[in-house]
Amino acid sequence: MTAAVPGSVDVLVIGGGACGALVALHLLEQGGLRIALAEPRPAPARGVAYSTPRVEHVLNVNAARMSAFDAAPDDFLAWLRRQPESVGIDDAALAAQFAPRRLYGRYLQARLDAHPARASLDLHAAAVVDLERDRAGCVATFASARRLHARAVVLAIGNLPAALPRAAPAIETVDAWDYDAVAAIAPDADIGIVGAGLSMVDVLLTLQANGHRGRIRALSRNGLMPLAHAPGTVPQPGGVDAMMPLGVRARMCLLRQWASDAVAQGRPWQDALERLRPHVRALWQAWPETEQRRFLRHAARLWDIHRHRIAPGVAAIVDDMAATGRFSLQAGRLSRIEARAGRVCIDWTPRGGAPTSTIVDVVVNATGMEKRLSHAPGRLLPALRARGLVAPGPLGLGLATCGDGEVLDANGDPVPGLWTLGASRIGELWETIAMPELRGQAARVAAGVRQSLAGY
Repeated sequence: MTAAVPGSVDVLVIGGGACGALVALHLLEQGGLRIALAEPRPAPARGVAYSTPRVEHVLNVNAARMSAFDAAPDDFLAWLRRQPESVGIDDAALAAQFAPRRLYGRYLQARLDAHPARASLDLHAAAVVDLERDRAGCVATFASARRLHARAVVLAIGNLPAALPRAAPAIETVDAWDYDAVAAIAPDADIGIVGAGLSMVDVLLTLQANGHRGRIRALSRNGLMPLAHAPGTVPQPGGVDAMMPLGVRARMCLLRQWASDAVAQGRPWQDALERLRPHVRALWQAWPETEQRRFLRHAARLWDIHRHRIAPGVAAIVDDMAATGRFSLQAGRLSRIEARAGRVCIDWTPRGGAPTSTIVDVVVNATGMEKRLSHAPGRLLPALRARGLVAPGPLGLGLATCGDGEVLDANGDPVPGLWTLGASRIGELWETIAMPELRGQAARVAAGVRQSLAGY
């Protein structure tokens, strides 16, 4: 090492959003470890999703299903009942509520702060920009050049923002995850949103809450946006064995049949999706690489809008904005974003049409998360890749991992003491960003870290 290391911990968790907070909680529960949590945001346990201050940004799952712990399925609901915002709401209504995401961030932070072993956790309000291996673990370098030694490291880096494609260097844009910047958009501005997923929905909700009067036009390759949850959705009876040997096209046909059967029986089509919910990892991994690539090319967007649904109340707001002409969504391929005559010009080609342009005052980047290691923003992942400590996951998505989240290096070997979870494992697991997956992964990573340290 080229510089002195001022301190040492047993475990360094890089990233203090939901994933990092849950790993830290499980490590505290095991006891006897000195843990550091590195998170540049002012408060831990929030991350991108739960750091929003906006009350209109709600969870995409009802409160009854959002416990942070598999062993305590009513934990979030029990905490929510005690909050001032829940006064006067009966238990059934509270369980069905799509609570504000800022409340969920508060919940995770409260669980972290109240843990009896909280004194064993050090918070570092700074970003880690590099890791070096040594015989006893890793040395982390922070943006301030401060260094910290850890026997084990967990990369809980969460969802990384994708760059806006085709934008001229001088163009100033607003990021959908910059909630304050979105809220500050002038109410009369004409807005162009690139992307039509959950981030776009957040933008629309904030603009609506602020009484926005200008035109809002969104552009995405497929012109598809998330669909709504249905009240009372339950998993359709039956397993998924019939799907396992099928390719993309045959699986989609069978899923459509299951959805039609549900509707014919007077139940919502969403029941068919819930039937698949516990089996997505197995279904994904049953495909050879050729079918996985076919899914990404032809069916991934259809899957996303049906699987990652929005609250019925949110869908009603978006539908009303479209019906009254305040919002429109176009399908097409983006060509260029550049300044023109004091405004911003979005050049694009509609599906099956001729090239055209849309002139707006503000462009919002709602392209969502960056899934490719080769395009990862920031300094940490590029540095780890340059050192050979990480490699792209299957299909170039996320990081290469094995087991319960052990990171594989450029040679395909596990890196001793280096773990990850969440979005980093998308190539291997596909379904890896929702709370049921995250809480299970966090528990298993913490157990694996503990076991690996015991073997030193």
